[in-house]
Amino acid sequence: MFVENYRQENVDSLMGGNNASPIPYPKISDEDWRVWNLFLPVRAVNLDRIAASNARQGMMLSLYDIPYAVTDEIRKANPYFERIEVWRKHEIEKDPIAVGVIGNERYMIARWGLEKLIPFSQIKRSAPLILAWQVVTSPMAAMSCLAAAGLLAWSILL
Repeated sequence: MFVENYRQENVDSLMGGNNASPIPYPKISDEDWRVWNLFLPVRAVNLDRIAASNARQGMMLSLYDIPYAVTDEIRKANPYFERIEVWRKHEIEKDPIAVGVIGNERYMIARWGLEKLIPFSQIKRSAPLILAWQVVTSPMAAMSCLAAAGLLAWSILL
């Protein structure tokens, strides 16, 4: 099991007011979030603060297939965020991510997978292909192909 932890030890910026503590996780830009959302379109887990603080390793592994190391990191990240989400693919278990959320801002907590993780730069380069595949496999594209085939068959028969 490969696990990447994104917690940073030396964080200078403070979020919030005077009593706020620094968030030791990197912020995900809007552009990067669009890429992540294309690559991992399913929000499989949505934990509020109470649920994240009560998360137990065995429960998270059996219910959501989240490894122990990631469960520990979710519990450590919990005080910084309003909620923690886990994003995955539809049917394949490929490189899910745990994301901390404050308002509309997202922060990368951890990423894991059974095999070597795909580098984000490679995921970012493949985003146009993922988007094109989604368009081609959409129900509207299938209906358009059927309509075009029907028109072609009709024109041949006449």
